[in-house]
Amino acid sequence: MLNTESAPENHTQEIRKLKPSHIIIVDAVEFDAKAGSIITISKNQIDTFNFSTHSMPISFIINYIEETIGSKILTIGIQPKEMNIINTISDEVKSSANDLTDIIAKLV
Repeated sequence: MLNTESAPENHTQEIRKLKPSHIIIVDAVEFDAKAGSIITISKNQIDTFNFSTHSMPISFIINYIEETIGSKILTIGIQPKEMNIINTISDEVKSSANDLTDIIAKLV
């Protein structure tokens, strides 16, 4: 797993070196649900959601990775308690992220 925090675009070189066949992107996404709720987002839905604050749109990063590496990408969103620039993560989101990490680790 690679934690790119608030700037995934700064890690594309590292991702290219790994040449993964599949990538799972997990990010804070506003979708009007209870904090910590999880949603999978298809590529054609990406631009309809409000992702956490990044300096570059997540759709651009996904397209770049697909075109340069050819990885298949799954995007998972976790509903934040608050969507703001301050990098604080609520207990609900931490719990969901930890659960999701455990599930993904068991699958791979």
